[in-house]
Order: sequence, then C-alpha cells, then structure tokens
Amino acid sequence: MKSLISHVVYMGIPLLQVLLLLGGCGSKHYVEVNRKISNDLDFAAARTVVLDVSVDNTPFVERDITIHSSRILKKGMLQPDRKIIEHALSEALNFDEKSVLTMEQYRWMESSLASIRPPSGYRSPKIDALVRLKVSFGIQSGRYEQQKVYRFFRKATRCQYLKNPPKDYKPCREVEDRAWDEIHTEQNALGRVDLWYAGEIFLNRNDEFQLHRSIEGAVVLNTAYEDERAISRKVAAGLGNIVSNELGIVNLKVRLQIDEGNHSDSIRLLKQGSLEQARRMLEQDIDSNWFASSTDFYNLGLIYHTYGELKIASKYYERAIKAGGYKRIYIDALNNLEVLDAESTLE
Repeated sequence: MKSLISHVVYMGIPLLQVLLLLGGCGSKHYVEVNRKISNDLDFAAARTVVLDVSVDNTPFVERDITIHSSRILKKGMLQPDRKIIEHALSEALNFDEKSVLTMEQYRWMESSLASIRPPSGYRSPKIDALVRLKVSFGIQSGRYEQQKVYRFFRKATRCQYLKNPPKDYKPCREVEDRAWDEIHTEQNALGRVDLWYAGEIFLNRNDEFQLHRSIEGAVVLNTAYEDERAISRKVAAGLGNIVSNELGIVNLKVRLQIDEGNHSDSIRLLKQGSLEQARRMLEQDIDSNWFASSTDFYNLGLIYHTYGELKIASKYYERAIKAGGYKRIYIDALNNLEVLDAESTLE
C-alpha cells in the first residue's frame, strides 16, 4: 500500500491534514481526514492562553527487595523541571492556532512592550484564557524478587498381566493424577509514578476573568527502572497529553471512500491527492453538462468534506443520492458529517 500525506489548502488557508490511502481493500481508494475535536467550545474559542503552573517537589524512593530482606537504596526529594512541563502543556493546548504563553513569557512580553512604548500608547496584550495548574507526583522504583508457585501434573499407568485373563480384561489402568508444586524465584525491575494535578480555567469576559471550570485528575503510571531524574523528565514530557484529555480534546479520523463509478480524469486526480484540481474539474463538469452522475456529486461532497465545508458537502451528498446513486458509501459519508460537525470541530 502506498500513502500520500498532504495539508489541504482552500482559499489560501491551511485547514486540516488529509491522508490519501492508495490501494487498501481490493481496488478501493480512500481519503482519511484527521481533525481535532473539543467538547469545551468556550475554551476552544480562546485565541491567547496563559499558563500559570506550579510544581511540587517530588519524593522518590528506590528499593532492593528480596525474599528475605528489603532495603532502601536511595530516597529524597527531587525538583522537577518546570520548563519541560510548561513546554509539554503549551504543545498540548496549542490547537486551533492558539497562542499559548507561560506566565513568565507573558510578563516578559508585557514589560518589554512597556519599555519601548510611551505610556499614552501602551496597551497590555489581551488574554482570552488563563489556566492555573498545580502538579504533583511521587516516584517509586527498584529491583524486586518474588517467589511464584508453578503446579505440575503427572499421570501414571499400572499394569498386571494374568496367564489366563478373563474376557475383556484390561491389564493396564491409569492411576489418579499426581500433582506437585515447584517454587521458582523471579526477579524484575520497574518503576511507578503516582501523578496528581488540579487547577482552574478562567475565561476573559468583558475584561473580567471568570471561573470557567475546574480540572482535576490522578493516574498511576508504570515506567522502566531507571534514574529518578530520567523518570521525572519522561513524566513531565507526557503530562500535556494527560491534561489535554481532561479538556476533552481528541483526535478523530474519518475514512471516506472515493467513488470510481465513471473513471473520469477527476477520479485520477483524487487518487493522486490533487483535491483542488479535481474540485475545479468536477464543478466545471456539472455546470456544463445537462446530466451529471451521482459519482460526480458524491466526489465533490467528499472534497468539501475534507475542506471542512460541511454544509456544502451535505448538499452534494444529498444530490448524489437523489441522482439515483443510493450507495452505502453515500449514506456513510452523510453519517460522518454528524461526527465532524462544524460547531464542535477544531480546524
């Protein structure tokens, strides 16, 4: 299977990522649309977001546990790298072309503007949302030895042979199963992180910050057995995805099949990933011909579907069905419009 990844550009604006799958099942060809969906539309609408993050010192302990003893190899407090956490959170929240700044970056920018502009012409940059978050986690790691019991079974056969055996006499018979246990010693090395976070999201409404929602979560993460600083860095780098799930941001993939019903040049362009060229050709075709096929209408709907123009896509899908093309892929495409509706989709 071959694949082609492209960023669709419509009217000069990059909209979303499209993955064109060439091949697939038999001779079928698909366009796969990747989009981000958010259930928190008010936060999604914020253009400039400031992060105010505080991180507690991290307690850690490293143990060596055997069957007969347990000893602590190392313990103490660790200062996590707040900048790694802020970077991970900024990346996770930087969807829909947001500007995400840390509180330190915002204050630096504000002070820089104040120093280069006269007081009469100075205006603080507007903040649409403020995210205050407190993060805390603990690390436990070490080498662990344990005993595991394995049970084995064995069958035995006993035979007794007679000189003149009676009819149907069977000289051998099975003895009841005999079982025994074997105890094996197993060793492993691992780490565990208990992560907790809590905070509030404030939205700027009429130059007044109002509490929008509170967020809180806890999770236990299993890690490799390694240096506690390495574990801390990995947790910090992965924190963004955990918090973004709390905000209801998910990646959706919709797979749309190209209709190859009339083998036109526009279908060849669609297979190559040239969506805009195919759109122009199809629209010219349906405008100039007194008869347009359901295939043309459907493929036009597919193109506008990938552009995020869902109302136009719906119109073409319906025209494809009315033109006598009641196909399963047409109905599925209409159902997918409900998944990627215009109000809840982040371009």
